[in-house]
Amino acid sequence: MPFHAEEHARIVSVERLRPGDHAFASYTDEESRWATIGSFTQTGISRGERVLLFADPALPETTVLEHLEAYGPPVGPPLECGQLKLLTMDQMWRPATISVERQMAGLRREVEEALDEGYATVRSAIDMAWVASYGADIERVLWRESEGCHPLFADAHYTEICTYDETRFDDDVLGRAAVGHPTALLRRPGTLLARPFTEDGERDTYGLRLVGEADLSTREEFNDALRRVADSAAPRVVLDLTELSFLDVYCARAVLLLAAADEAKHLVIRCGGIHAHTFLLLGALDIPQLTVEGE
Repeated sequence: MPFHAEEHARIVSVERLRPGDHAFASYTDEESRWATIGSFTQTGISRGERVLLFADPALPETTVLEHLEAYGPPVGPPLECGQLKLLTMDQMWRPATISVERQMAGLRREVEEALDEGYATVRSAIDMAWVASYGADIERVLWRESEGCHPLFADAHYTEICTYDETRFDDDVLGRAAVGHPTALLRRPGTLLARPFTEDGERDTYGLRLVGEADLSTREEFNDALRRVADSAAPRVVLDLTELSFLDVYCARAVLLLAAADEAKHLVIRCGGIHAHTFLLLGALDIPQLTVEGE
C-alpha cells in the first residue's frame, strides 16, 4: 500500500478535521472515493461553512450531486444559495495558462470572497484527477502540496483535503504526496486504526492511540486493541481516545472492565468531554487504578 499511516504525526477521521488542516486522502474505488468526499462536504454544510468541491472533471454535475446526497440531506438548497460551489480546477487560472501559482491565487480569491460574504471558515475537497485532465506538472503539484500552499492555512480559516486515486498515480507519487501533507485521513470513513506511541520521559509507559469509530462495525479491531493493552507488560498504559469520532457504550464498558481486571496496572484514558462523561456514568470513579483525563 503506498500510503503508510505511521509516516504521519496526525491521522484523523474526516469528521475530526479542524480549520487550518491540509489533509491527504486516497481511494481505490468509487465507494471509498465518495465516502470521504461526501462526508467532508456534508459536514461542512452542516457547520455553516462555504464548501468548494473540485470533483473529477470527467464527471457530470448531476452525478456529483447524486453521490453527495447519498451521505446527507439534499444539496440543492446550499448549492442554490452559494454555500456549496461545484468548481473545476481550470477556473482557478483561466484565462491565463496553467500554473500552480495561479491555481493557488484562484483558491485564495475563493477563500477571500467567502470570508467577505460572511463565512467564518471555508473548506475544499479536491479530487486530484484534475492533474491528468489538465496536464499539470506533477512535480510542481507535489511542491504545492508540501510547501507552496502553506499561506492558505496560516489563519485557520481554510481546510482542504486532496484525494488521490491509487489506480491513477504511481507508488512514488502517492508516497510523496502523503508525506507532504501534515495530516492524513483514514483510508475509509467508519473504520478504526490503532497506533502505538511513546511519551517523552515515560520509559515504563505503553501508549496506544485509537483513531476513527469504536462501534459494532469495528468491534473486532477494538477488541484487538484492548488485547494489546492487556498484554502489555508496562505498569502504566495510556489509551488515547482523543481522535475517536464515536465510542459506543459497549466499547466504553469494555475499557472499564479491562482496567478493573488488572489492579497492578495503571490505565490512563485520554478523551474528549463527551466520552469522559460516558466513562464516569459507567463507574470509572470506582476503579482506583484508572484515571480519566477529559475535558
